[in-house]
Amino acid sequence: MEEGSRSRHGLLPGRGCDIAVVGMLAAPLLLPMGYWLAPLPLLLIALLAWRRGAASLPPAGPLWCAAAALLCLGAAELVAGLWHGELALAWPTVLAALLAALLAAAVGPAVYRLRPALAWWWGGLALSGAGNGLWALWQAGVEGVRRANGHGEVNAILFGNLALLTGLLCLAGLGWAWQQESRRRWLVVLLLGAAGGLLASALSGTRGGWLALPLATLVFYRAWLRDWPARWRWLTVGAVTLLLAGLYLTPQSGVQQRVGVAMDEAADYLAGEPNGSVGARLEMYRGALLLIPQSPWMGRGHGGYAEAMSELVEQGRVAPGMDRYWHAHNDLLDAWVRRGLPALLALLALYLLPLWVFTPRLVDSDPARRSLAVAGLLLPVTFIDFGLSYAFFAYPVGILVYGSWLALLLAFTLTASKPPAFDAGGSSR
Repeated sequence: MEEGSRSRHGLLPGRGCDIAVVGMLAAPLLLPMGYWLAPLPLLLIALLAWRRGAASLPPAGPLWCAAAALLCLGAAELVAGLWHGELALAWPTVLAALLAALLAAAVGPAVYRLRPALAWWWGGLALSGAGNGLWALWQAGVEGVRRANGHGEVNAILFGNLALLTGLLCLAGLGWAWQQESRRRWLVVLLLGAAGGLLASALSGTRGGWLALPLATLVFYRAWLRDWPARWRWLTVGAVTLLLAGLYLTPQSGVQQRVGVAMDEAADYLAGEPNGSVGARLEMYRGALLLIPQSPWMGRGHGGYAEAMSELVEQGRVAPGMDRYWHAHNDLLDAWVRRGLPALLALLALYLLPLWVFTPRLVDSDPARRSLAVAGLLLPVTFIDFGLSYAFFAYPVGILVYGSWLALLLAFTLTASKPPAFDAGGSSR
């Protein structure tokens, strides 16, 4: 971005906004407590932008809708905690939803007035993807861990799936990179970020997240590949297939072994023996479906869920051992069974909002806006898939990553859809 475009607001706030965007993308998985720390600088800069005035801003309806949905999710968590006398257990997710909602409400003016270049968004994703890959390699090669993971509560499943999302978002930026003057450099940077995210996911040993790849492929095909000549389409599909086959066939990745185990466990469950993680998940889903009708409005609470599952185990209605899990390992079922119908509706709103906003933009004539639309669709598509086998919104990191990245994508998209109120230079796109 040309520095003259920031003369009205000062270079320091503008540069701070650039760095804050990178931090919001790279810190959640790479730094201890990074998902709590990363939103704070961006939120502070966003509030300062609000203080300067919000006149002449683009229509911010989607951002306000995102903020409202996050507030509703936090409110549902809070009410469930108060209703069941478990407020101490609810506070982390309540605070995460509130922080993400504040960011969604305030980030629009910061992005619109300070004009961070899209290069900071895509560069932050590339840094995150490459960093995740290196961190996973260090854990596997030096520390000798069986499954790479993140810091604190960011276990192997959270780490691997969020790293996979980062890698896919890097691929979404290739359309933007192709239009840049430094095309080769940006293509290499984003491809390295994508490779790092995929590698981190493979070394984490996650399986459920990889089910998102067919849906992600449909998003890429709709946005880019369907307009390519047939030869290039088949070459691209073949290259992706070879990459995935290589990860599957490489013994060191562990993917082939874990996929085989998953298939055996699914077969055992169908035969009436709920063994392993797959069998346990399917049995937890059945247990949650038994509990939901008993308290559909307020849920069973954060601690009450385990107690209710214990009762089902004692009654012989679900398999033994299902009461040792504190969430239902499925986002939609977990929101409903533990926090009630309001939480389920808020979560559905968070899924549907980006689908509504970004789907029409997949055919945008501008490559930069189309790349943002691809990223905006990949976010809910992957989280919906991740949430089929694990409750990502039961953790602050899941709420903060989804909420804050959605807010940034909406802010960049709204800004790119309307000419700036002052000369922002040509490099902002």
